Amino acid sequence: MLTFATCMDNAERLGVERVSTLLLRLSLPSVLGMLAITIYNVADTIFVGQAVGVGAIAGLSVTLPLMLMINNTFGQAVGLGGASIISRALGAKNRELAELVLHNLVFMILCLNVLLFGLVIAFLPDLLRLFGADDSILPYSMEYAVWCLPGSFAMNIFFVFINVIRAEGNTKFAMWCQVLTAVINLVLDPIFIFIFGWGVKGAAIATSISQIVSAALGLWYFRRSKKRVLSLSYRECFKLPKPKVLGETLALGSASFGRQLAHSSTSIVLNNVLGGVGGSMAIAAYGIINRLTMFVFMPIFGVNQGFMPIAGYNYGAEKYGRVIGALKAGIIFSTVICIVGFVLFELIPHQLLFMFSDDEELVEIGARGLRIFVLAIPVVGCQVIGSGLFQALGKAKPAFFLSIARQMIFLIPLVILLPRYCTSFWGEDAIWYAFPISDLLSTMITILMSHGLVKSLIDKKKVA
Repeated sequence: MLTFATCMDNAERLGVERVSTLLLRLSLPSVLGMLAITIYNVADTIFVGQAVGVGAIAGLSVTLPLMLMINNTFGQAVGLGGASIISRALGAKNRELAELVLHNLVFMILCLNVLLFGLVIAFLPDLLRLFGADDSILPYSMEYAVWCLPGSFAMNIFFVFINVIRAEGNTKFAMWCQVLTAVINLVLDPIFIFIFGWGVKGAAIATSISQIVSAALGLWYFRRSKKRVLSLSYRECFKLPKPKVLGETLALGSASFGRQLAHSSTSIVLNNVLGGVGGSMAIAAYGIINRLTMFVFMPIFGVNQGFMPIAGYNYGAEKYGRVIGALKAGIIFSTVICIVGFVLFELIPHQLLFMFSDDEELVEIGARGLRIFVLAIPVVGCQVIGSGLFQALGKAKPAFFLSIARQMIFLIPLVILLPRYCTSFWGEDAIWYAFPISDLLSTMITILMSHGLVKSLIDKKKVA
């Protein structure tokens, strides 16, 4: 390992480099890494859809939110919560605290993995039914879930490592880990699905292998890489976490936890409502829309992951003007991504749907739904970055509220109410209008809440 002073030079760039250039440098690898994750999730659906059919797409559509709840919800919550503490500790040049937090994070995620494994194995069929699987979908969902579980628990560990690596300022390594995950999955998918004839099981095995490799790379980084700032000791990982670190990590991670839990809860409601209205065809259509829009949402989260270390480091270093500059740049970058996605989804929805299936009814339902789904997507970047600001600065309660506002407070009630009361003028498409309405409402709330925080940063900047 390089000396701490040498390694800190990389982290200290968070406090001196031009903010827009820094955000581009940090977020671009995160965006590419997020796109890599999106590609291998989409690849599973495309290959399975072409090889098996609409029922298998519906099965994956039901299973994916459960798998994301296992890894994204807990891994990202612990990783992002701890990374916020580490960013501010590095900004204050407190390596001892940063390293303590890293070891505590590993202990936490290992304990969560053991608990989750027992719960999921015991209740897997019931969980899949809760997420919308009926008798026709359940066999596909069970097959995919069972073989995906090892990779999901590995991804929990990976998300902890990758968020800490980003907090150090080394986003390139994080990107290459995610790109490698996608490449392995893309290579193995057609081999296992078409050549070996494993179908849904083959897609799941390919995903698990790629995710386990990613976790192993994260472990190697903190043990062997010469570019690491923090080191990982196996012995320190098995010491009970400090109560203060545990509490702050969980509090700050609650924003990410809430966002992912809200996503899973929304999937439960949507799959059950759609299943009641249009059966497996409607569930499959939503599953495809969900994967396509990941090409917008995941890059935005990548920008947010580049933004938060900058905001956290400079807040810890009391450079408040740079925090404000990073916020502005983050909103601009994410909004550009949203607008590009909006244009593509509105112009060529049918062509995008045909990649997954040649079933004309499925394509028509999905294309019509996609166009409505993304009507307000240009404003989503502002909502995500605004929520990320509170999380990066250690404001746990407002960060948590904003993370759940879009889906739990607005989307779920609208999904239930609009098909019941608004079909007279929106017809069967009423359910899709819940998405742009919730996007607009949650963005308005974010802007109102962020105004006071930004004003306080401006005041502190003047004093400093």
